[in-house]
Amino acid sequence: MELINQLTATHMDLLELAHEKKQVLIQNDMPRLSQIVKEELVYLKRMEQLEQQRIEHMGAVTMTEWLQAHPEDVEAMRQLLQAIGKLKIINELNADLLEQSLQYLNWHLELLIPEADDFTYGQSALDRAHFNRNA
Repeated sequence: MELINQLTATHMDLLELAHEKKQVLIQNDMPRLSQIVKEELVYLKRMEQLEQQRIEHMGAVTMTEWLQAHPEDVEAMRQLLQAIGKLKIINELNADLLEQSLQYLNWHLELLIPEADDFTYGQSALDRAHFNRNA
């Protein structure tokens, strides 16, 4: 089925982008990451269109029911499912990398930006208050 092949090709294109995104995240190349996210949106829109066409073509029939009636499409469906599985794995890894990057940035921000209490109630202010009470 041509629609399944097109869906598989689109997923494979997204998979390539996901692998590139992994490297970009590791290298901390934020301009390229921004470009990749924009490119992903194009592929996602294409996938939506293909999925809509698939639904129009197949109707309310599930993929399992379709494959029972059209066994010649089994290999194409297997390839699509493999592409989806690989994409899911790399996307989970990229999400972990993003989470680690955010934690690292937050840690650095906490080191660089003192808490608001430090501006008004630092140790020197406490020492003066203690000194004034004793005087």
